[in-house]
Amino acid sequence: MADFGGLGGLAECRQINEADLFEMAINRALGDAMRQDTNLCKEIWSSLANQDWLHENGDTASYSFRAAGDLIAAILGEGNYMDWYCSGPYETVSDRIEVAMQREGWKPHDHNT
Repeated sequence: MADFGGLGGLAECRQINEADLFEMAINRALGDAMRQDTNLCKEIWSSLANQDWLHENGDTASYSFRAAGDLIAAILGEGNYMDWYCSGPYETVSDRIEVAMQREGWKPHDHNT
């Protein structure tokens, strides 16, 4: 099992972290759409910030507010975490993101179960 999570607070855009399997799953499932739709990027931020994710193999992923914005900037290849910081409600996973990530083997962790 591995625990994935982003960086955060970087002043400039970074490269996608190919060793981070969650980050690569987001890029595969939603990256092209993110580059065309800023509202989707805001949904991604909401789906990542303070939200734990579980992979069917036991891996986990968790992103702070800053790290969620940093991941979006890395996938877009421009900007930095502040472009997306607090761009939506945190811990709010939209249906389209949940479905896309389930295809990659990831699901949001419900802390109430």
